[in-house]
Amino acid sequence: MTRVAYMFIGIDIRDEAGMAQYVEEAPPILASYGGRILAVDNDAELLDGVYRRERMVLLGFPSLEQARSFWKSPEYQPMKVLRERSSEQDCLLLEAFSDDPLPETGTGAVFMIGGGDTRDMEAMKPYYAEVPAISARFGVQAIAAGINFDQLDGGWPHKSFVCLRFPSEDVFRKFWYGDEYLPYKTLREQNADGMHMMVRGI
Repeated sequence: MTRVAYMFIGIDIRDEAGMAQYVEEAPPILASYGGRILAVDNDAELLDGVYRRERMVLLGFPSLEQARSFWKSPEYQPMKVLRERSSEQDCLLLEAFSDDPLPETGTGAVFMIGGGDTRDMEAMKPYYAEVPAISARFGVQAIAAGINFDQLDGGWPHKSFVCLRFPSEDVFRKFWYGDEYLPYKTLREQNADGMHMMVRGI
């Protein structure tokens, strides 16, 4: 089974007019390659760490091959030039963590996006063993995770990337600040460096 793929983009806008043109003209090209806009957030909430961009975007594709075809397509190249002239961006591409289909939009879902550098893998074993079950009780969908991502543009300050989908902002806050996750959150902070942010879906 072909897994879907995700493209995360962090943007700092330098030229509002140029970026407005990009936002108008690029989506039809994206759609022609099966791509969908899953999240656009101009006010993403930084939960920990120091990463910051003005706008956070998450795109989904039916496959890694279609995402790469979009990025390299002749139709997109003029848009790429316009994007590079109008903004500074970090862009990552990675295959989905599971065989789940692309998530639906318009549901009020939010995404927790983050990256990390583990200092003590042995100490983190309880985290990796227990947190998935806690997440499942909150209806969390594991979107993408790992160290095998393509850095298409810019720079990503961590060795790994993770993206989780929560049914709503309220559910996310109950998970992130709740008693069940708290001891594992503390464990992670003691044994890994990283950053996490909440990005609102469309």
